[in-house]
Amino acid sequence: MNLSREQLLSVGNLKLSGWLDGLNDHLLNVYCATLSDFVEDFPGIEADLKKALIIGDSGALSYTLSELSEVLANIHAEELVRECERIRQSVEGADPVTLEAGLTAFLSVVATLSVDIQVEYHKNEDPAGHPPQIPKAGEPGVGEDSQKSVLAVDDIPITLNMLRSAITNAGYKFNGVTSGAAALDFITRFKPDLFILDIEMPKMNGFELASKLIAACQSAPIVFLTGNTTRDYLMRAIRLGAVDFITKPINADTVARKVQKIFAGKKAQAK
Repeated sequence: MNLSREQLLSVGNLKLSGWLDGLNDHLLNVYCATLSDFVEDFPGIEADLKKALIIGDSGALSYTLSELSEVLANIHAEELVRECERIRQSVEGADPVTLEAGLTAFLSVVATLSVDIQVEYHKNEDPAGHPPQIPKAGEPGVGEDSQKSVLAVDDIPITLNMLRSAITNAGYKFNGVTSGAAALDFITRFKPDLFILDIEMPKMNGFELASKLIAACQSAPIVFLTGNTTRDYLMRAIRLGAVDFITKPINADTVARKVQKIFAGKKAQAK
């Protein structure tokens, strides 16, 4: 299954404007296959990088970064290639804390790219697969951007603080709670326009909470927080109604971009 040119151009961190115009259908199919390979290979590359970082194997770290750089070049993610090469060149003699912070932030951006590609692929699947849907005009949660509110659920307070900063800076209202039970109590009194749910939570995980929100007739879009970018994991989330994902660790620019995109889509449908 391939992506349309419009879908490809919508994926952040792929620099394809102009380049796609020179591709015939066969070459476009080849490129889409390359994207699919990237999605399948990235979790393993990410695991290798994290392992090399933990054990302090600079040789393995440099080699795997070179491998990732080549993969990113093949899919025309030039800005990420440059960042990957910058980190690779800094491996020898780098302060371990600084190296870990830089690599972790970089991998979060690459994971977001992988997730965004998978979401676009899923949009082309059979409707029986329950593709992500944004509420239409007249449904609860549609209004002016200045009135939009987000409820985030994560058992780690520092994550909520990072989400709060990103979302309020983007001009939206923010509420955060640290458990599924607290979220269910919140919706008895307030009606958020968007949910951001961490998947890995004790007592009630994000999947279970999403099912309860749907059972409670909550129609606002659901975005999942995740550190797992494997296809099966993401497909489970999408079948539960996810419209998008935010990868951990949190990147403020990515959060703002995704929330703005969702609300812009709802606003367009309301017209």
